Amino acid sequence: MPDQKDNPTRPAAGPQRIEAAAPSTERRPRRGANRGWVVASTLAVVGVLAALGVTGFVIARTGAQDPDESRVRDAVDTFAQALDSGNLSALQSSTCGTLADFYRDIPPAEFAGVHRDVVAHGGVPVVTSVDTVQITGDAAIAQVTAHTEANPSDASPRTLDLERVGGTWKVCDRE
Repeated sequence: MPDQKDNPTRPAAGPQRIEAAAPSTERRPRRGANRGWVVASTLAVVGVLAALGVTGFVIARTGAQDPDESRVRDAVDTFAQALDSGNLSALQSSTCGTLADFYRDIPPAEFAGVHRDVVAHGGVPVVTSVDTVQITGDAAIAQVTAHTEANPSDASPRTLDLERVGGTWKVCDRE
């Protein structure tokens, strides 16, 4: 390496002082400061998706049906619950035709005894789903899946006839 003396045209550089930069008014985010926003945003998105899923489920179950179909399904549910609980007055008000005649004419004490025996033998039908509803004017047919308490694994399709009486759907025996 040549010595400084050998190259007299090039002066030796001395130490230089570098001034500190003026303080910036712009704040740099601390490391991890954005993590809170990411978590909050993620939770918001998950919440919105969950709400949409629940809404979709509700619409699929009830909202997409016409009002008469929903009322027929409700009538079937009311009838099934009355059978299960042995509620004679609910059976009287939710039925029509010869079925209504039976529930109207049976003495309450006799009905209670019959219901008690049917429950003891596991013969009360349990409606697990209302699968299809077909409405024609004031008549409807509901296809349900049901089983008895004695044979829960023996679920099978059954058909219930309904009729609109005084604006209310009721389960009937067709004569």
